[in-house]
Amino acid sequence: MRAKRPQSALPRLPAKFRRLVLAWGGSLTGDGLRVIALPLLAVSVDPSAAAVATVAVAATLPWLLVAIPAGALVDRLNPVKVMAVAHLVRAALTLGLVAIVLTGTVSIPILCAIGFAITSAETFADGAAQTLLVRIVPHAHLERANARFVTVETLALDLAGPLAAGLLFVLAPWLPFAVSALCFVGAAAAVSTIRIGRPPVAPAVEEKVGALSRIRAGLGRLVRDPVLRVLVITVAVMAIANAAIDAVLVLYGTSVLGMSDAFYPTLLVAYSVGTLIAAAVVGRVLALLRGGQVMMIALFGISITMFVLGLVPTVFAALVAFGVMGLAGGTWNVLSATRRQRRTPHDMIGRVSSAFRVIAWGVIPVGAALGGVVGEHFGITSVYLAAGVVVALLGLVVVRSFVGVEPGPPGLDLEVSAG
Repeated sequence: MRAKRPQSALPRLPAKFRRLVLAWGGSLTGDGLRVIALPLLAVSVDPSAAAVATVAVAATLPWLLVAIPAGALVDRLNPVKVMAVAHLVRAALTLGLVAIVLTGTVSIPILCAIGFAITSAETFADGAAQTLLVRIVPHAHLERANARFVTVETLALDLAGPLAAGLLFVLAPWLPFAVSALCFVGAAAAVSTIRIGRPPVAPAVEEKVGALSRIRAGLGRLVRDPVLRVLVITVAVMAIANAAIDAVLVLYGTSVLGMSDAFYPTLLVAYSVGTLIAAAVVGRVLALLRGGQVMMIALFGISITMFVLGLVPTVFAALVAFGVMGLAGGTWNVLSATRRQRRTPHDMIGRVSSAFRVIAWGVIPVGAALGGVVGEHFGITSVYLAAGVVVALLGLVVVRSFVGVEPGPPGLDLEVSAG
């Protein structure tokens, strides 16, 4: 067995990547503030599950409608400029929301429109960030870079942003949005300092290939490769279940559990703590079990926590369940990204990653809508129980694919014996 190099012997990631991480963290903090403050604002306007879920659907719909053309445009433009402009647009839209709150003209349709517009700009920023990551970081260090991205995402999107949003919203409903706008401006400033060379493919060649052809190639890779196909279907179904419970989370925390507006974001904090623990221990777990086995344990763990949230709606049980869900979800995310990257040819990483996000994230509005419908007709806890059933059935369907094959490079699968 080849010995691993000690962590101290690993080369430092490029300075450009550190600036990209700074911009990534700033923008995700702004997103974390909005993710909590927007549903809180929606509840203050209309506390029904249908209204809150409608805002959630509108805020996630761009991943289905806008992400594909956004990815095609990002491939043809300078990703640094795309990120900077997208963040500034998000800052301007968020400041517009501040003005609407201050003038007392908030309504559910307005929240839907602004949420849709902000997320539309986010699809451009996210696609550009993924392109920059591949352009800046050597392929040999992509796993380390992605792990850093996941860690920063957890700290900013799931921890710092939500914690601050709940407290700021209690002080003034417009305040979390104002801080969010400042975060976007800071992210735009940070990414503007990055300088990159010309893309690896000449513009003339890109024009001949065409944006639609590039996207079709990425989608085709997902469909033809059995490992990637099973992975993206699994992630998409999990995304539907997670979106359903996220759409009614504010009502679960405030109405079912009786938590205050300032305290209910601690559910997301518990999830974030679990995710950070996962990032720290997943390497040690892989020394004992195969990657596919760990992914299945994580998937069934997510299902169990959803059942706990639906059957035992108490604050203590919810905090523990969200912590365990974060541990399982963080483990799944790290291993899912690694599985996808190892299976994808290096010259197709950008396209396959974009196609993967479109399929996996494009179904989020479907899950949010289903969460609203189930919550409205059967109660909020029913959403968690239904999501748990879906994830459990999914695990039973795909378990053999994950534990039977450990994927290597494209075209090289390692069959795993039953013993």
